[in-house]
Formats: sequence, structure tokens, C-alpha cells
Amino acid sequence: MIGSSLIRIYSLIWLILSPLIPILFLYRVFLKKEDISRFKEKIGSSSTKRPIGKLIWINAVSVGEVRSILPLAEELTANNSSVLITSVTMTSANHIKRIISKNKKIIHKFSPLDHPFCINKFLKHWKPNISIFVESEIWPNMILKSYEKKIPLALIQARISKKTFVRWNCIPSLSNHIFNKFSMVITQDQESKNKFLELGATNIINGINLKNLSRAPRASEKDEKDLIDAIHARPVLLFASIHDEIEENASIVSHCEAAKYKKDLLTIIIPRHPQKTSGIISMSKNYNLNYKIRGSKTLPSHNTNIYIANTIGEIGTFFSLSDVCFIGGSLSNKGGHNLIEPALEKCSIIYGPDVTNHQSSSDILLDANAAIQIDNIEELKKNICNLIANKTQREQLSLAAYHALQNIPNPTYKILKILNPILKDTKGH
Repeated sequence: MIGSSLIRIYSLIWLILSPLIPILFLYRVFLKKEDISRFKEKIGSSSTKRPIGKLIWINAVSVGEVRSILPLAEELTANNSSVLITSVTMTSANHIKRIISKNKKIIHKFSPLDHPFCINKFLKHWKPNISIFVESEIWPNMILKSYEKKIPLALIQARISKKTFVRWNCIPSLSNHIFNKFSMVITQDQESKNKFLELGATNIINGINLKNLSRAPRASEKDEKDLIDAIHARPVLLFASIHDEIEENASIVSHCEAAKYKKDLLTIIIPRHPQKTSGIISMSKNYNLNYKIRGSKTLPSHNTNIYIANTIGEIGTFFSLSDVCFIGGSLSNKGGHNLIEPALEKCSIIYGPDVTNHQSSSDILLDANAAIQIDNIEELKKNICNLIANKTQREQLSLAAYHALQNIPNPTYKILKILNPILKDTKGH
């Protein structure tokens, strides 16, 4: 009773705030976080017709989650289903645009707001046969409205941060009211399984993560060749998916230290969000470093120190070109980013203390002595310098990372096997 009452209050708050939604959206357009031409999608409307037959809805958040579920989406369409992928960020939308052009049975739209009106409109139009939520996407109205319409619900590669878990656990009646609506929950690790059990989820399957064995997207063959030719034989240090000033500073000072050992060192910096480019430029100028910006369609020259890769969908190419790679989000307490992708490209991998989003991958690599985890910038600089100066050590680390993944079973097929009974029981429209 308390749980359902709280949901009514939650929905009422949405209704009260309704007049502010267009204003907030326009503000986000100004910040380049929204596409004004796609506002209708945010309120659950679409000019795209629902495809005939089974439609599987997968709701992700950002580019990492979208990339991880694409192999699953491809397999689902091979089984004569259409797949609707919804995501939140502009980055994810730009990334998936290239991919779905090759598969007409995959549709992308922005996730609707969790406003009861928007969700009702969305579900009425698309009529999904199953709703699949990815990682930590817990939107009460999305879940409860789907359940009311007898749409089976699944939560895959589920994880939940300690902070979020504590918040949900403060109101057990609410968490039970929401989490017990899932037909199944597939968690990334045992710790996540224990948390979801406590929150009221049932039918939990443990230890499957689609980000395992999922390769990162690459540039076109021509663009990749142009990069290889431009870099030539220079050593490359990569800072991938960095978030804030802490990691921006770490990348610049690490370059300056490592360049003492290899004067022709090229450092490639990939900001997590392209709009963060200005901060990297400012810091490069402060250290009198020559920089070039990939988004300006320029290639690094022989005297370029910092190459800012502020483009989308090319990170796999940069992994393959790098000698040493630092994974961002791990020094700035953002939970870290995918560790499997650089391992598949035979990178020498370093990351910071916070890998809560990828703990199982970290455990696999550290147990195999296949990555280096540091606690602070001083340790980072020291380890980068050691690896840049020592080719043998670099190669040992990168090969160990690649070989550590060989015994991991393909997660896409494991999840497909689990989902198949639900998919067979649903009828297309």
C-alpha cells in the first residue's frame, strides 16, 4: 500500500511539473544535450510506424550501454523480431545512427520521460512484446505501466551503486513494489545479485555482462589508415573516456613526464563528452603543448603533442593504435569504463581506484596480472613512464590482457538462451 501510494505521489509531481518540461528541454538544447527536432520522442510520440510482428524494446542510457546491447539486438532481429532501442544521450543517438543504417529491423528513439502521460503514449504506439532494461535503468512509470499492460519485463547486466542501493533500501515497500515486477533480473556479479534480492527482485540470474567480449567501434578503413600513416612509428599514450579536470590534468602531466623518456610521444585524449574539449585545449596551452582536434578533421603532425579525439564511434581504432591506455572515470570517481574493449585490442591497461561499474572485469585482469590499478596521479605517472620506457613490459601486459579474456563465454548467446522462453510466449501485433 505504501509503495503504490508513493508511486501516485511521484506521478503527481510529474503532472505538476508538466509546464516546465518544454522550458527545461530548450535549456538542454542550448547546452547541446538535446536535439530540438526530436522533442516528440521525449514525450512518447513518434511519426515512425510500429513494425508488424514481434517488437522487443530495449531501454539503455548512454553510449556504453547502447554499444553493449547491439550484438544482442542483431541476434534478436535474426530471429524475425524487430528491436526498438531507446537511449537518453545525444552521444548514444549519434553512435547508433551509423549502426542501424545497416539493419532496418533496428529502430532508435530517445527514451520517453517517466511522466505517466508520456509512458502511456509511448506504450500505446509501440506495443512492445517485451521490455528490456539495461544496467541501472529503474524508471518507476516505465516499469509499472509495462507491467499493467502485461508486457514481460527483464533487467539485464544489472548493477546498482552503493548510494542508489541505500536510497532504494530506505523504503522497502517501494523497492519491492517496483523490483518484483521483473520477470527476470540478470546481474553482472554476486554483489549486485545480493542487492537486487534485498530490494525485492526475484528470478535472479548471476554473472552475465554483455560488455564482456564486445569490441569497440572503429573508424572507417580509410580514416584508420590515414591515422596510422600520420602517427607512423611514434609511441602512443591514450587517455580514454576522461571525465573532468582531475583526469584532464592527469593526462597532460603524464604526457609531460613520459615525454622525457620518448620525446616523440603522442598523447591521444578522448573526452567522455565532446563538449569537454575546451578544458583539454586550455590545459595544453598552459603546458605549451602543441595540440590538434580530430573533430576539426585534422590529423596529428610530427610535432603534435596532444591529439584530442572528440569524435564518436572511433574508440576501438584508438585502442588499437595505443601502446599504453588509461581508462577514464576511474580517477574521477565515476565508476570507470569498459576494460574489456581495450583488452581485446591488446592494450597495456592502467586505471584508477574506482571501477565499481566494471569490478568483475577488473578482477579478471588483475588476477591474471594483465592490468595495473593505481591510486593517484603520482602512481599513474610512474607506471606510464615505466611502460613507455619498457617495450617488453608493455607487450607482456597487453598480451596477458588479451589472453585473460579467452575463457569468458559469449554473453550474448547466454542471455538469448535465457530470454527465449519469454520471447516464444509473446505474440506479435
